Amino acid sequence: MSAIEYALPPGATTGHLWQLRVAGEIRVQTVDWVAPLPEGLVADYSTPDGDVYVSQVLVPLGCDRCPSTTNHIAQGRWGDELTLICIRCGAAWNPRWSGGDVEASRTLLKQIIVESGFTPGTGVGDTVEEIRDELQADLWTPSRADQQLANDLVLGVHGDPGPEAIAQCMKSTLDWQLRSLRFSEALARTVGMLRAPGGEADPEAQNLLDFVMDLARTIAAMAPDRLRHEPEAGPGTH
Repeated sequence: MSAIEYALPPGATTGHLWQLRVAGEIRVQTVDWVAPLPEGLVADYSTPDGDVYVSQVLVPLGCDRCPSTTNHIAQGRWGDELTLICIRCGAAWNPRWSGGDVEASRTLLKQIIVESGFTPGTGVGDTVEEIRDELQADLWTPSRADQQLANDLVLGVHGDPGPEAIAQCMKSTLDWQLRSLRFSEALARTVGMLRAPGGEADPEAQNLLDFVMDLARTIAAMAPDRLRHEPEAGPGTH
């Protein structure tokens, strides 16, 4: 069966760096096992050694570094191989699965872009600016765990972090369940942007880093009575 052909969304360009948070899990079809086919049954495939039956299952694409399988940031330009960034620990990786090659990875990124329904208007950094503006409008409430992470970012990396330093702070912060989805998303988007080819020298990526460090300094300076002490109700979509 030939792969589905996806068309670039209207108004988008092939050079745009897409960053899309996928609510829930990204599931792919993978080969579970292959077995010789009993005589008289229809084969899935023929090989030099005879006919075989192939069992396939849907599995979530899990983080390379932690147990997280949800709310990954899907990143890449149109035609690129899919890159995922974990909002829990900041890991960035190109997922691989049994039966899925580089072309399948490229097709999956196109599918995520098309099915998101999102057409980019301006720079990718605007999303992190929106997250910061939402905090100023009290649309989400940072937690004690967010403040711990913000302090680590502001003090531990001397205010000028690269992607590895940010990811290390994300990984080492305890109380993952108390972390805010929006703060974690802002950090993961920044990690992804900085890790993109040429990212650390890209002015747009540096602007994004400035936005996220402003956000971290704001959270680090918040009074304890303004912080959330319970887990969020549940991840939304964005």
